[in-house]
Amino acid sequence: MSSFKSAAMVLLTGRKADAIVHAKTQVANHPAHGAAGHDPGVFMNLQAAVVAATRRDVTEHLGKAYSVTVVTDALNEVVKCLLPNKTLQRVKRYLRREARKPLDTSVKQHIMHIYRSNTEEIPCCPPAFNNGQCLSDNEIIDILLFGTPKSWQREMDHQGFAPLTKTPTELVEFMERIEMSEDFDGNKKVVAVMKKGNNKKKANNNRNSIPNGSTVGRLVHKLII
Repeated sequence: MSSFKSAAMVLLTGRKADAIVHAKTQVANHPAHGAAGHDPGVFMNLQAAVVAATRRDVTEHLGKAYSVTVVTDALNEVVKCLLPNKTLQRVKRYLRREARKPLDTSVKQHIMHIYRSNTEEIPCCPPAFNNGQCLSDNEIIDILLFGTPKSWQREMDHQGFAPLTKTPTELVEFMERIEMSEDFDGNKKVVAVMKKGNNKKKANNNRNSIPNGSTVGRLVHKLII
């Protein structure tokens, strides 16, 4: 809270100084006594505005139209104090080097997480606190290529798909097709493995089975137990 107050006082002091300079400029621009266009009433009002701007307390500027901007700027200054240095650089570095797609996450979900970070979190980072520091489409494509399996990139090369000449949406659509084909092949492999396992289990059961009507079988079963 103290950081917010100090940042707000600095910003409000600057606003007060700007108001005083503006009032004095208006007085200086008004025609002098005896000159054409000089209005004594207007001139007195301008001088009164200079006195009022000088005597006005800095906190009174919170009631002005730019008070929201002052509060926002003060909060941004507090964020600068709380966050580590080069926060924006660290966030972008993490996305480029560490943001790999989890195995249980689809590529569509992966790109949505990247978009959320790019539109909701990066604009709130210092130093600019605006959308001008968001990731470009080419940067998002680089993050997608790094975070997805290398086999997908080989498939792109095999099919002549150039990701850097596409939009992120087109790249995600292509990756979804690869993802669906891998899921289909994976399901077939799982079914084959399950069938093979069931055949082995059935064979073992046949070897270990004991005829119900065989006395020798029942005896051997007792000996085994």
